[in-house]
Amino acid sequence: PLSLIEISSCLVKHTEVTQKYISELTELKKSKDYMQPEQNTFLYFLPIFRLG
Repeated sequence: PLSLIEISSCLVKHTEVTQKYISELTELKKSKDYMQPEQNTFLYFLPIFRLG
């Protein structure tokens, strides 16, 4: 089983990835050539949140 420290560091990594993902998605929304539906992008990133 994972220790609390390992779980905490894993959560921190996920938070950083989430923030990066959100900021990148925001930038994509701002660009005019943004055509991909949000849901598909989210499903593409979803496996990241299952790691650890």
